[in-house]
Amino acid sequence: MPTVDLKIEQLVLDSDNPRITHAAGQQEAFQKVVKDQKMKLVRLAESIVEHGLSPIERLMVLEVSAKPKRYIALEGNRRVATLKLLANPAAMTGLDMPDSMQRSMERLAAIFDVSKIEPISAYEVGAREEGKYWIELRHNGEDEGRGVVGWKPIVAARFRKREPAIQALDLVLEHGGFNEEETEAIRSKFSLTTLRRVVEDKTALALLGLTVKDNQLRTNIPGAELMKPLRKVVRDIAAKAVNSRTFNKSEDIVKYVRGFGKSDSADATKKIAERPVEGISKAEFTAKTPKPAKPRPKPAVDWPYVVPKGCSLTVTDNRIGEIYKELQTLKLSDARNAIAVLLRVFLELSVDHFLEDNGIDLHHSADPKSGKKPWKSLDKKLAETVDLLIKVGVPKAHFAAVTRSVSDKSSPMHMDLFHRYVHDRFQTPVTTDLAAAWNNAQPLFEKIWP
Repeated sequence: MPTVDLKIEQLVLDSDNPRITHAAGQQEAFQKVVKDQKMKLVRLAESIVEHGLSPIERLMVLEVSAKPKRYIALEGNRRVATLKLLANPAAMTGLDMPDSMQRSMERLAAIFDVSKIEPISAYEVGAREEGKYWIELRHNGEDEGRGVVGWKPIVAARFRKREPAIQALDLVLEHGGFNEEETEAIRSKFSLTTLRRVVEDKTALALLGLTVKDNQLRTNIPGAELMKPLRKVVRDIAAKAVNSRTFNKSEDIVKYVRGFGKSDSADATKKIAERPVEGISKAEFTAKTPKPAKPRPKPAVDWPYVVPKGCSLTVTDNRIGEIYKELQTLKLSDARNAIAVLLRVFLELSVDHFLEDNGIDLHHSADPKSGKKPWKSLDKKLAETVDLLIKVGVPKAHFAAVTRSVSDKSSPMHMDLFHRYVHDRFQTPVTTDLAAAWNNAQPLFEKIWP
C-alpha cells in the first residue's frame, strides 16, 4: 500500500464516516464529530500537541480532488477533525460545542506547532473497498485475535514497569491486605493518572515516606509504616474519593496527604536504611502493630448481615423502623447496593428524628433576600446531635468514628460517595466498607434509639 505525505489543509472530513453516518458538507461533518466525541477531542488534541501523531497508527486516505489536492481520511476522521481545529481555531465558529470544550481547544491551538506534525505520512488507497478489511479489523475489537487485543489499565501500566506510580500500586496490591473483590475493582478501573500526580509531587512524596531516584521508588521507613498512607491513597483513588481534578494543583495534593489521620500516616521516626520499595521483604508488611487500649468492637466475621448480631435498637418511628427491619434482613454478600442506600437513609432519618424530638429546626435561618430556609447538611445535623448528647453526659469520643465516617470521602456514609452509588453505574459498594460504616455509626444509633 503506497504512502503519501500531506499537509493539514489537504485533509477533509469523511462525510460518510460510520461514527457520524452521512453529513451534507464539511460544517455538518464537523458538528457531528463534535457532538459524538465531545471532550474526547480535547483529550486527543492534548496528546497531539504534546506528543504529535502516533507513528504506529497512520491515517488511511482516499484522494477526492486532484486540483487542489484533497484527501478524506477513511481511517483517522477524529484526528483530522482535531488537527484542523488546532490549525485553524476559527473553524469552531458556528459549531455548537460546550464553552469549556471551545476554551480548551482554543488554548491548545495557541501552543500548537504545525511544523512538528507536517508532513503527515498516510497510507493511500484507490477506493473505499480497498481499505475496508483493515478498517474493520481495526475497529471490530479483538476478533478472536485477528484485531487489536486491548490492554486493561494495569496491564498497560506494566509496559511502563519502571515508572514510580506502578511500583507504588504493585506494592499496595501485593502487601496492602485488600480482599479479592477490592483488588479486582482496582485492576479493572483504577486511575493511574491520579496516582501519578501524587507520586510526581515531591512534597507529597516526602510526606508519604518516599523518594524517587533514577526512576526508582525508594523509602527509608519500614514496610508496615509505608503501607499506611499508600494504602489510603490507593483506596481513595479506587473509590473515586479523589481524582485528577481534585489534584489539579500541587497544594491540593499536599493538603490531601497532610490531612491523613494517625492510622493512615507513616511514623517518620522509625527510619532504617533506604532501599527500593520493590526490594522490601514480605516480613516487613506482616509486622504486628500494637493494639489500641480500647478497640472498637467489630462485627463477627461469620455474621452475614450488615446489622451485627446482638445489636438491638428500639426504633419508635414507624417509617424508620421499617428501614431498620429491612437492614436486619439484608445480607452483605447479596445486597450491597440496597444496603449502601438504606444505611445512609437510616442514619439521616435517625438524626432528623432525634433533632426534631429535641426541638431543633432541620433548616438554616431564612435567607434575607429570598426568604427561603435551606435544609441543613448531614454534617451539620450530626454535629448538633452529638452536641446534644454530650450535654447530657455522653463522652465526645463515643461519636468520633461516625463523625469521621461522614467526613471521609471513601466512606459509604459520605454524601459524595453515596451519590455515586445512586448515579454512577460503575461505583459498587464494598462489603467490608459497609460493615465498617455500620460499626462506626452503631454507638450513635444506640443513643438515638435506646
